[in-house]
Amino acid sequence: MLKKLEIKNFTCFPEAKLEFSPGLNVIVGENGTGKSHLLKLGYAVLRSLAGQDKAPAKEVYYRDLAKDLKEIFKAEVLGNLCSTGKTQCSVKSSWEDNGSLDFDFSDKAQDLVKLQNLEFAPLTQQPVFIPPKEILSVYYGFQAALEKRELDFDATYLDLARSLSSTPLKGEELQKVFPYFTELEKEHIKANVLQRGGRFYFDRDPSVASGQKNSPSGKDMEASLMAEGFRKLGVLVYLIKNGSLGEGTSLFWDEPEANLNPKLLTALAAILVKLSSIMQITVATHSLFLMRELDICFRKRSELPKKVLFTGLHTQDNGAISCIQSEKISEIGDIAALDASLEQTDRFMAVRNL
Repeated sequence: MLKKLEIKNFTCFPEAKLEFSPGLNVIVGENGTGKSHLLKLGYAVLRSLAGQDKAPAKEVYYRDLAKDLKEIFKAEVLGNLCSTGKTQCSVKSSWEDNGSLDFDFSDKAQDLVKLQNLEFAPLTQQPVFIPPKEILSVYYGFQAALEKRELDFDATYLDLARSLSSTPLKGEELQKVFPYFTELEKEHIKANVLQRGGRFYFDRDPSVASGQKNSPSGKDMEASLMAEGFRKLGVLVYLIKNGSLGEGTSLFWDEPEANLNPKLLTALAAILVKLSSIMQITVATHSLFLMRELDICFRKRSELPKKVLFTGLHTQDNGAISCIQSEKISEIGDIAALDASLEQTDRFMAVRNL
C-alpha cells in the first residue's frame, strides 16, 4: 500500500507532497490538474516492485522502471514526463513495511531513470488500475491485440485485461469475498458476471442474480449488450471474484463515475467504502455526487479503522498545480464541481421563477 509521494517537476506539478490513507483516497480537481497522473505514478511505483521477493538488480531496474513509466503514461520518451521548461524531475515514494524508492531523470532522458535510493520491502499483491474506458465489451482478443500490435491504449488497459483473465475463486476463498460483490450483482446489476470462452457475459437468471448459484443458466447476455454502467460495475465484481482485488491489495480507479447514474453511483460508493476496510483504494473523480456519497458512506461506517483522505488539486495563476489534503471535503479548497453545481442551481431557480 502506498504511503507517500513527493514529486518535483513531474508533468504539471512543480512540487507536491502527498500522503495516502491505507483505506480510501479521493482525488478531485478540474480537467488538466493531473488527477490521472497522480494515480498512474502511484500505480507505476507499486507495479514495478510487486511480486518480487528481493530487491531487483539496479542495472536492470533503471531500464525496467523507465519502461513502465513510458508505457503507463504512453510517453514517447521518458524525458517528456518532466515539467515543461524544467531540466530535472524527481520522485520519492514509500509504502508499507518501510519500503521506499527515490529516482530522478532529466528532460533529455530516453529510457533510463537514475536510482537514488531503494529500500526494498516486499509487495506481495499486484496493484490494480481501472482506467476510464470499460473493456468488457471488447475483451475477446483484446489482450492478444495489445500484446502484438501498437494500439492507442496505455499499459493500464493491458494490465487490466491480464487481471480479468484469471478464473474465479472457488469454495471457501470465494465465500470470503462474497460480501464485497454480492449486493452489486443481486440488487444493481441483477446478473452474475461470467467469463466463458474468452468473452464476458451477464447471466440474468433470477437464481443466479440472487447468489444461489454461480454457473451459467443459459439466460446469459453478451457484455456488449449491457449498459456501459453495468459493464463498469461488472469489472469491479469480477476482479473481486477472481482474487485480483482482496485483502491487502491497492486499487487505483480513474473516473469511476463515467456513465453511471446517481443510483449506481450511490451503490458504487457504498461498495468502495466497504472494500476500503480490507484494501487501499485511490480514485480520481470529477463527480461532486460521488465525492459526497463516499464521504456520507464513510461517516456512517464509524467502525471502519481506516480513514478517508481527500486531495484537492488547484491551478495557480502561473499555471502550476497545487495540492491540498484533508480528511474533510470542506478543507481542500474551492471545488470547481461544487461551484458549478451551485451556480447551476441559481440559474435553474431563476428560470423557474420567470
